[in-house]
Amino acid sequence: AHPSSSPKAKNPATSMAGFLAASARRCLPAVARPKAATLASRLLPAAIQQRLIHQSATRHHQAVNPGWPVMYAISYDKPGWDPEMELEYDVMPRDEFGVPAHIPPELSTTIRHTYYVPPQYYPFLKKLGDDTPELKPYMDKLMNGELTFDDYEEMFYAFAKPLKIHRPRIAMPYRTAEEMKKTDEVFWEGAWLSFRQRVLGDYLSRHYLRDFIAGMGMGLYLAWLYIQGHRQYRIDMKLFYLEAPEHKINWIKPRGDL
Repeated sequence: AHPSSSPKAKNPATSMAGFLAASARRCLPAVARPKAATLASRLLPAAIQQRLIHQSATRHHQAVNPGWPVMYAISYDKPGWDPEMELEYDVMPRDEFGVPAHIPPELSTTIRHTYYVPPQYYPFLKKLGDDTPELKPYMDKLMNGELTFDDYEEMFYAFAKPLKIHRPRIAMPYRTAEEMKKTDEVFWEGAWLSFRQRVLGDYLSRHYLRDFIAGMGMGLYLAWLYIQGHRQYRIDMKLFYLEAPEHKINWIKPRGDL
């Protein structure tokens, strides 16, 4: 038998209407949903993941109403983070140590900020301190969680070594006797290059100024021609309609009673 002749077959319109109604009920806020649906959504988080046909998914955004149609939506992994907003209160200003700025400096400067190193690095730090006795006080402070930034700077600048500089790759800071003899030649070359640059600058200035003035003059002349042509056209049309009534097209013919 044909499927449509079965007593259990449903009307397509009725099934679609029921599907849309069920989808609309799922899209309602949680306060309007029945308690059973709320309990099911809590027990089964997968039940929240569903397809919506006639409505976009609810967007939790502080600047756009939920469900409001927008061209595009930008989401971030941090809740409430929106760099597009001018008023952003979730970003807390902090000082260079990460202390919130609303804590006064009289209190924030008394906090001892120390470095933390995981315990698996302690054997290496202890060996480093034993091999270098000068480093042992700093390594002990670091392992005990007492090494501050000031101690780190003191340790760094006390044990920092200058870079190894390869002198053959750096030009010598003085000139030889042969180079000193070419001083006047080098000065003359510099003056010659400066003179060429000045001449080129004068030439380009005059060249482009001439082009600009010529272009503006031609443009003004063509605009004047267009305006004069339009003016003469208006004059001719006025004379034509006033002085040649027999050539008027689609005009109302006088009935003699006006």
